[in-house]
Amino acid sequence: MNVLRHRINPKTFVITNRQLAKYLKIATTRIWRWEKWAHVLWVHIQGLGGYFISYRQLEQWIAACSTLIRSCRDLKTLTLVWSAIQRESQRYTEEAILRLSQLHEQRLTKLCHYRECDRLS
Repeated sequence: MNVLRHRINPKTFVITNRQLAKYLKIATTRIWRWEKWAHVLWVHIQGLGGYFISYRQLEQWIAACSTLIRSCRDLKTLTLVWSAIQRESQRYTEEAILRLSQLHEQRLTKLCHYRECDRLS
């Protein structure tokens, strides 16, 4: 878990009321305010009070994981990142895990191909 937290900075995520309302399945007018905290978003919802949302449940986190996978320059780094994603996979939707898994396979194939090319040269 620390591997991803050290490499992904949720403070850089652009989050909108509309996105939060869609995630929470409520009208945007019910969101009074929200704040970015270290590991979660805090959302004040009219009639419900405070509500916490893990960054890992947002599309921005999945996009950041995708970028991490694509930017791995060697197999060791890819293995480290992928094992961190797998350790916390229960926090993601099935669709997100499928997308990340496909990216991992593509990157693994590409890095293995480069490694073979290096050995042949």
